[in-house]
Amino acid sequence: MIISKVCKGTGKKYKVYSQEGYLFSLYFNELKKYGIEEGKDISNIIIDDLLDNTLFKRGKERALYLLEHKPYTVYSMKRKLISVGCPEVVTDKIICFLIDYNYLNDNDYVSMYVNCYSHNKSRRQMEIALISKGVEKKIITEYFERNEHSDQDCFVQQYNKYIKGKDIGDPIIRNKVFRHFYSKGFSAELINNTMRNNA
Repeated sequence: MIISKVCKGTGKKYKVYSQEGYLFSLYFNELKKYGIEEGKDISNIIIDDLLDNTLFKRGKERALYLLEHKPYTVYSMKRKLISVGCPEVVTDKIICFLIDYNYLNDNDYVSMYVNCYSHNKSRRQMEIALISKGVEKKIITEYFERNEHSDQDCFVQQYNKYIKGKDIGDPIIRNKVFRHFYSKGFSAELINNTMRNNA
């Protein structure tokens, strides 16, 4: 494989390219160690060693460091690793390692997320947030099928806070309240019943 370009990357790293595109990012001493220079032909053995050892080890350590500070979904971890220059083939290998050792588990992430946010988000809001983090819709649906969940307590808490000082008997105010909570994913039935009972 011919190295077509070596240029300064982020921090102390250098980005390495072949004619086919971006390969990986290395520190200066690693460039020297593996003899990587522009225009030089690098064997597949060296490339494989870089990917399977140096870059896999670095990426794995980075992933474990990130997980010490907050949980990630499979998708968000993959995006994070790629964003810091980890090659996709190495990223996929790291993701498999993290899943095998249960460092990444989207089922556990959904459970954690719902337990954390069910007091201030509707089910619909949580579903949208989880999907945006790359969790499969099937996993989310199965969680709510296995676990009883009601938006009632969350809604009542937010409703009482929102209507404080408002004339709920005013049709304009009632419409405004309805639109506010409906946009948050609460059901029309829940909103209307609560407003009727508190009129």
